[in-house]
Amino acid sequence: MPLEKKPKFPRKSQLGGDFAGMRRTPGGGGSVSRNPRLLDLTDDERERLEATDALVIDGAGRECFRGLSIAESLEFLTLRRHGLDNSDADFLRLIELGDLHAASQNRTLS
Repeated sequence: MPLEKKPKFPRKSQLGGDFAGMRRTPGGGGSVSRNPRLLDLTDDERERLEATDALVIDGAGRECFRGLSIAESLEFLTLRRHGLDNSDADFLRLIELGDLHAASQNRTLS
């Protein structure tokens, strides 16, 4: 068969081909074709977090903190808002989630 002719077989659909428009943009900017489900942030929180590129959109179209799952992001947000009013265990969890987020931020910036 000559190289310029294409086979007459039907093309197989590629895995994920139907969802190609919903993929995140390179660099984690995270725009999807449908409207993402955003975290419940105040305007000040959103402004500070977007300035540092701390938010991403996960594969399911949910806004999360970079490096954290949606469940971890919701927990981290609650713990951040309580700040020093957390119990010792909650404060340690805040530090743990904050470290995960910071490590992911550092990898992105370098």
